[in-house]
Amino acid sequence: MIEGPKDTGNRQDTIQRIQVGVVGLVAVLLLVSVANFVLQRASDEQSALEEIQAEAAGSARELVTDSPSVPAPAPAEPLAELGITPAPVAEDEVMQPVPVVPGKRSQVVPDLEPDPKLEAPMDQER
Repeated sequence: MIEGPKDTGNRQDTIQRIQVGVVGLVAVLLLVSVANFVLQRASDEQSALEEIQAEAAGSARELVTDSPSVPAPAPAEPLAELGITPAPVAEDEVMQPVPVVPGKRSQVVPDLEPDPKLEAPMDQER
């Protein structure tokens, strides 16, 4: 009861099926890659890499067009310009509080006064 030749035939058949499957997967992957490449080249949209390169070229052009003989002034308060810390205010720009006179009515903003035509508050029903 020797089953050698029958076993060898199944093994070769299995290996051939695996090879055909792998070749099929590689062919499909190659086909999808080529189709993706063709569609990407045919589209009018820029790829992310092309957008980054265009931005870099624009900023490089700005750097080249700036006059190299005139250096940019160094910021006095770089953190204040970034909004991280408050900028110091000059003494002439400091606003002084308005003194309140006891007998005199202070300035009233009309939007904050209640409407005299209203008889009852709006949150209560009549």
